[in-house]
Amino acid sequence: MTLRIISLVVTLTVSVSGCTSTAPIVEPLAPILIGQETTVLTLHSLRASERRRLRVFLETASHGRRDALHLLISGASGLSAEAVHEARQMGIGAYNIHLLDQTNGGAVRLEAIVYRARPPVCPSYSGPLLNDKSFDQTLGCSIRHNLAAMVSDPRDLLDNRAVKSSDGDRAAVPVARYRTFAKDKDG
Repeated sequence: MTLRIISLVVTLTVSVSGCTSTAPIVEPLAPILIGQETTVLTLHSLRASERRRLRVFLETASHGRRDALHLLISGASGLSAEAVHEARQMGIGAYNIHLLDQTNGGAVRLEAIVYRARPPVCPSYSGPLLNDKSFDQTLGCSIRHNLAAMVSDPRDLLDNRAVKSSDGDRAAVPVARYRTFAKDKDG
């Protein structure tokens, strides 16, 4: 029994020592590509048939992801307001609806934009892992693939428009005040 355990430990040691590789990764990691799909609808009224056409348009343009649909609405202000109301009833967020070039009369133009992340095609994760140089690439690729599938607005992967950059001086003010307060308290 102990001979079997010793031979198993020796076999595992030899096998594990063969797993370490100092070879650099030569293939660059595949990027996540961001694509934009735009569809346009023009409405002259919002009677029952046009309302139905608007709802079908929004459902088709969103591909089932209403949270990822961005609407740019321009034209007649009254008709635009009705289109916004219909879109909000369908569950499209107010932050994704933008009114542009409002006029007093005429038609309304709806531009539906959906941004799509195109994740990289990952190599297969199956096969022997001994001396496999693509292990790290496969793991990193699957993480990027899952991130691209989960994000609501893929433009967030390129930059963050919500947070403005700063130089850090304003963030340092509370620290400086705290240090001054601590010195005054000791003195």
